[in-house]
Amino acid sequence: MAGKNRSVFILKNTLSNYVRQGVQIAVFLVLTPFIASRLGTEGFGLWALLQAVIGLFGLFDLGFGTSVVKYVADARGKQDDRRLANLVSTFFWVYMVLGAAVMGAAALFSLFLPELLNIPEAYEDASRMVFLLVAFRTAVGMPLGMFAGVMTGFQRQWWANMFKTASTLLYAAGAFWALTVQPSVEFLALANLISHTAAMGAGALVCIRVLPGVSIRLREARLSMVREVSSFSMYIFIIQVSTLIYTRVDSLIVQSFLSLSAVALYSVAARVAEEASGLCRQLTNALTPVIAELHGSGENQNIREVFRLGTKLSTALAVPLLTGLAFLAEPLLSVWMGESFREAAPAAQILLAAMMVSVIHGNAANVLSMTGHQRYLSRVFFGGQLLNLGLTLLLIRSLGLPGAALATLISTSCTDIILVQPKAGKTTGIRNGYFYGSAVLPSLLPLGIMAAALAGAVRIIPPDSLAAIALLEFIACLVFFTAFFFIGLTGRERSYLLSRLKRNRVSEDD
Repeated sequence: MAGKNRSVFILKNTLSNYVRQGVQIAVFLVLTPFIASRLGTEGFGLWALLQAVIGLFGLFDLGFGTSVVKYVADARGKQDDRRLANLVSTFFWVYMVLGAAVMGAAALFSLFLPELLNIPEAYEDASRMVFLLVAFRTAVGMPLGMFAGVMTGFQRQWWANMFKTASTLLYAAGAFWALTVQPSVEFLALANLISHTAAMGAGALVCIRVLPGVSIRLREARLSMVREVSSFSMYIFIIQVSTLIYTRVDSLIVQSFLSLSAVALYSVAARVAEEASGLCRQLTNALTPVIAELHGSGENQNIREVFRLGTKLSTALAVPLLTGLAFLAEPLLSVWMGESFREAAPAAQILLAAMMVSVIHGNAANVLSMTGHQRYLSRVFFGGQLLNLGLTLLLIRSLGLPGAALATLISTSCTDIILVQPKAGKTTGIRNGYFYGSAVLPSLLPLGIMAAALAGAVRIIPPDSLAAIALLEFIACLVFFTAFFFIGLTGRERSYLLSRLKRNRVSEDD
């Protein structure tokens, strides 16, 4: 019964992940051009820039977010309600302190904001107000957002996804209303603050009232637990730092060397690549706990097979979406955001290539992090993003936006191909030649067939609307998956996957 219930939880969590991400992408597609049109290119660039700066304040999390999930789940597994109450209370009050630190740092930073970010004089007052509003949302979101991790630790991730989806929809409604009434960055920031705080507050209330053993009473907090979880959080924090360097610092560099308008272009290109990459990582994310469980039981041969086959399927799921978007990037950005955003297409194409490299090696990173090599992984990722930072400063001077994107592609390729994959291969006993030959190469011929079909389909269906572009992407994916099923998979792999699907259907019927 426990195994069956666990399967139900996994299914619910996975499906809710797709629903949440689908809603986020839909809102992103609809809301982004609306915001850009209402605020203008410079106003939209200011909004993207300030969001990037505040994103850096997410470093105040110090890696505790992942620790919440790990330690809450561990306490539940041990059926230790006392430890669970102590953990949740400790995390809550730690986040209260960290939230206060965010507001203090933001207040100090706001005094010098226009000068530090080279913000035009016309936007100086607005930039300070918006910055403080978004900073307050971040500060409040720390203790309230912790409860999403608690829900996940309770195997109720679909609850967390429900509240995140509600937050996204509330923000969309608030943004449409605010920018219709008063098209200003300040109104948009206020709508952002209210929607996120309301949804997260509701989630926290449900968590406290419904989940057993959850407490935020100060007397339950334990200083010793802060020291205990910090040993794990430290390496997660280093990885978070490297991630934020990639996702936030590029916008600051673009603003410093180019303009607010260029920030708007680059932020849209980056979001397209990030959202597409997120859709491609669902299988990789699902395999993370599987690898951890196999490692715990000493099933090294199964880790090897999960690594190889998981990479093969993850690559196959990513190739048609990412390459199709790269092929259609120029008409997509033009139709979706307006003709002025066509300039962002080269940067988007390069960033999509970087995401492809990252997805291909996502399971390699999983193997390292789940088999005790998180220290190595954190150092590699941090070094890779420092390389990205240096290359961005070097290449943006001569190449502009494509230079910033090219820096990301080069640093990602160096990190994953030279450092992450060989280490994972050594850990699992898989040589690099065998890995790429068996996991990546099978997607190349189906990709060629897909490219030919897409080139022909564009002649029949001009990509002059979002509906047409979506149809072309669907055709590309259909052609690729059909070709991959018969060409990319071996007979044994086809039989294995079909038997698993049949077994799942039987289990659901039971």
